[in-house]
Parts: sequence; structure tokens; C-alpha cells
Amino acid sequence: MQVFLGDQVTLVKDIDETTPAYVTGKVSGILLDDRKALERIWIHGFENSFWLSQGWKFIEELEEDDDELD
Repeated sequence: MQVFLGDQVTLVKDIDETTPAYVTGKVSGILLDDRKALERIWIHGFENSFWLSQGWKFIEELEEDDDELD
């Protein structure tokens, strides 16, 4: 998945077996690891970053779904 500054994204992380945590917002920063893979991401309004190695995953929102509603 490609992520750019200013993109609207939704992240999810399982807190326990039945409780997921969701974060939605615009990307304010990204950091790549040595392999040029996304390591962590910053969201506007949050002071701390979200590390993918800690279980945060992207929920991909397809633009085609919006077109089908019209």
C-alpha cells in the first residue's frame, strides 16, 4: 500500500481478542525502515507515531465503493 502525506487513512490494532482500536486521520509523517518499507506513521492530532511492528494495520478504503452508492 502506498501512503502519502495528507492521505486520509484508517489504522486498526487488536487490543485483545474482542476489542479492536481504530484511528482515522490525515497522514502528517512517515518513516521507512532500511528496506524502504513503512515502519511508522504519524496522524494529524496525535503526538505519538503508530508503529506497524506493534500491530497497527491499514484498512484499505476503496474509492469504487463510493461510486456504487450514487
